[in-house]
This record gives sequence, C-alpha cells and structure tokens, in this order.
Amino acid sequence: MIAKLLISHSVERRKEEISKLLAFHLRGGGTNHPDLLHFASDSKLGVSEAKKIKDHYSLKPYSAQGRVVVLEDGGQLTQEAQNALLKTIEELGDDSLFIMGADSDAKFLPTVISR
Repeated sequence: MIAKLLISHSVERRKEEISKLLAFHLRGGGTNHPDLLHFASDSKLGVSEAKKIKDHYSLKPYSAQGRVVVLEDGGQLTQEAQNALLKTIEELGDDSLFIMGADSDAKFLPTVISR
C-alpha cells in the first residue's frame, strides 16, 4: 500500500510531483491510463466521488502494476467524503497508489492524516 499526501502551496509543484509518481507506477503514464482515476484541482470532491474511488479500487488492474487515484487538490474533499474514504485509504492493496495534493494539511480530518 502506498498513500502519499503532497503538501505545497504551488499547484504546479504538486502536479510535477504527481507526474513523477505516475511515471514510476504507470507504464505509459498520462492521465488517460485505464488504471488511473484522476481528479483535477478544480474538481468537486463529494461523497459521489468517494464512491467512484472505492469502485475504482475494487477492479483489477488492466495493464499497470495496480490501480491509482490522484486528487490534485485533496483539500476539496468534503468532510463526508473524507469519512467515506477512511476505510479505503486504510485498506489499500499492496499494488494500489493513492495520491492527494493539498496546499495545507489543515483541510483534512485528523483521521485522514493519520492514515
């Protein structure tokens, strides 16, 4: 299991670090990879998106080593969505990658940070 929280005020810096991680974990990289679920920094992140993330991890990888979810700005997650993702984050498979970028960890519930 790999879960990463990238803290930087610069959205560009977060995108750069996310790209590096994706290049390492996904052959061919890019945001159109079938094993990647990507939410841009301007995405609304509510409970329905948390369900999409859970569903994404429930599938077997198509061509990569595992399944990947990227939230460019995880600080946009509502508290309800964060609570809905707790078990998912905690129980990621060995071949799963979950990347959240944020400008501060203050927007996250303490239970999310601890995972």
